[in-house]
Amino acid sequence: MGESAGEETTATVREPEHKGAAVKAALAANIGVAVCKVAAAVFTGSSAMLSESVHSAADCSNEIVLIIGEKASHHKTDGDHPFGLYRAKYLASFVVATLLFFVGGFYSTSEAVKKMQLVLSDPTAHTANRFELSVALAVCVISACFEGMGLHKSILEARERMQRVGVERMGFLRFWRRTKSAELASVIMEDTLALIGLAFAGIGIGVAIITGDELWDAVGGLMVGLLLMVGSVLLATKSGSLLLGETVDTETRTKIVDAVTSTPGVERLLNMQTIHMSEDDILLCVKVQTSKLDRDYDVQTVDKIENAVRTALPWYRFEIYVEPDIYRRDHDKALTGEH
Repeated sequence: MGESAGEETTATVREPEHKGAAVKAALAANIGVAVCKVAAAVFTGSSAMLSESVHSAADCSNEIVLIIGEKASHHKTDGDHPFGLYRAKYLASFVVATLLFFVGGFYSTSEAVKKMQLVLSDPTAHTANRFELSVALAVCVISACFEGMGLHKSILEARERMQRVGVERMGFLRFWRRTKSAELASVIMEDTLALIGLAFAGIGIGVAIITGDELWDAVGGLMVGLLLMVGSVLLATKSGSLLLGETVDTETRTKIVDAVTSTPGVERLLNMQTIHMSEDDILLCVKVQTSKLDRDYDVQTVDKIENAVRTALPWYRFEIYVEPDIYRRDHDKALTGEH
């Protein structure tokens, strides 16, 4: 027995959908930053600035892929995808992590290594052009301001999304573990890496200016490339987990269990499985023992369960399937997840 998530119930409270403001803001900022970095890299020949140019170019591609994934996730589907294309956002985030981030990081790293080999093999190549590197350093500072604004926008959106599900304050690590928004996790990771990468690039360029040794600029570029590859592994782990299918968090699970077990007519919750199809869409399958083994009574109880769950968590859209059954000892293991 079940009810589609698309059907309206009096218990459902519709709230405005997120419009992906953080992704769009990041794209606009990164386009401007990428142009400045490319111009600076061409003018100065800085390895660190070249790595940062690749970084920003990858960031722009990331946002475009995430926006495409967001739009694809809302498309109507035929019978081949009975639960919709919600996971297109998770797939887009995984592509960003495994392809764009890693490829960009590998390219930046290889170019920095080439410059280091050149500098180490030719003593005359050590001499740095302090004026050109000063220009590159100025671009790093300006870019950090833009990236900081983008990260601030992402943090505000993350806070709003957490408050929407009843969480007032949350640290970065807890948000990273709990969030089911692949695109927001990608943007926050991207902006954070951008600021750290600019710090590495700025330090490398600054030391090169102070010492007059071009080698430090190459070292800065190498650190940026390695940072991108580390970030790609972290983001791939998160988006890959979402793509495979994550259950709801502990707080949400508790609210669902309370809603089901407190429903009139439910004697016992026998089994429950949940999976996030997207940040706001949940597939919920429950097996319950009702007070009467009567079809009409069970149908009424199922309707009550569905309304109770939607009332308890109105910020989610549920696809709910309820099966009345009789208690058996193996149900305890199924409910707790034991094997």
